[in-house]
Amino acid sequence: MNLLLKRILGASFAFAAFSFVNPTPANAQSCAVAPTCESLGYTLTEADCEGHNFLKCPFDTSVGYCDSGSGSSIKCENPSLGNFLYSDMSCSSSLYADKTVIGIIISPEYRIAVALDSEEKKWSEEYFDIPDLKNEIYASGPLGGWDGKTSTKIIIDYCQANGKSCPAAEYAYNYTTEGTKAGDWFLPYNMELFTMMDNYELISTQINLVGKNKMALGYYWSSAEYNDSDAWGRDYNKRTRRINKDGAYHVRPMLQF
Repeated sequence: MNLLLKRILGASFAFAAFSFVNPTPANAQSCAVAPTCESLGYTLTEADCEGHNFLKCPFDTSVGYCDSGSGSSIKCENPSLGNFLYSDMSCSSSLYADKTVIGIIISPEYRIAVALDSEEKKWSEEYFDIPDLKNEIYASGPLGGWDGKTSTKIIIDYCQANGKSCPAAEYAYNYTTEGTKAGDWFLPYNMELFTMMDNYELISTQINLVGKNKMALGYYWSSAEYNDSDAWGRDYNKRTRRINKDGAYHVRPMLQF
């Protein structure tokens, strides 16, 4: 039976049970306990269900239910480390066959997920310093923040305006999935990269469960620049170092959802 039809019939039966009074003397009558919208599964608002069929609760029309696939909320309201992020921006700890996984959540606090794919790219084809991109002298601490989306756009804008090739940032910036477009994804900054590599085994396992190859060993690029010739990278052993920009290393795009 269709899931929405089951919801309608269930609510109707519950309402009938609540309303019916046994035709016996008044002192023998009894009433069922009124069901609540929450107990019937009506916990979402119309805004939560944007783009999906919305079924209102019979007892409180301000809340309802929408069939988003597997009966989960459309929005990822309570993300956890290692959750699967879907193309409708919902998330779960379990895999749903009727949804498309686009990433693995690495930071519930900052709402950041990593892509299922990666490629080896150079940071740049030649040595140059990007004026608007701060040179990070130290890889960690207050200088190494959560600024991947901003720094990636700075790299892209500079390289396009000056005829430069910046393959790592370009790959991340142009990466797309179902439910996302070019410009949504970015090359991680230091703290974003550190968080991914600090949880390397978990993320690699989750990616493999989706049917993709586990994360590769070796160094991954950040969008943090050291000087004209070097940028920061980190490997699966949590080793951080400055790397020559014209070397090919792993790039795994990230998304803020």
